Amino acid sequence: MIFKGKVAPWWYVVTAGLNGVALAALIYQVQTDNLSAIFIGNLLLFLLLDLYFLPPIFKNEVTISKKTVTVKFGLLTKEISIPGITCVRKMKSYSASFAASFDRVGIESRSMTAVFISLRDNEAFIKELMRKNRKIKYLM
Repeated sequence: MIFKGKVAPWWYVVTAGLNGVALAALIYQVQTDNLSAIFIGNLLLFLLLDLYFLPPIFKNEVTISKKTVTVKFGLLTKEISIPGITCVRKMKSYSASFAASFDRVGIESRSMTAVFISLRDNEAFIKELMRKNRKIKYLM
């Protein structure tokens, strides 16, 4: 079963802001004919940030199969074994994660650190996950 990821409006604002700053800097540098190494380094930094911020807008989903949960977040992919999941909880955490919104679900597992995801329908995801493994605890 596939669950679509949620992308909050602030994600679009941050992405547009970063690209706006990069574009303004590029226009300024081209007009002044001063393409320095610092500018090129900053431009590469903006491109790297785009590699993180742009792809999740188009590829952001979680798939539950018989034995695994596969999280696809832009260029990143993570697989979690369903029998290894110990706890699922709703949270509003600001830590780095596979989520483009602050409305997150945390998946805790015995074999890895917690994974935070943000979905359009968190409740349906939790119900489906608990149907696959009844030993999973649900904490609000």
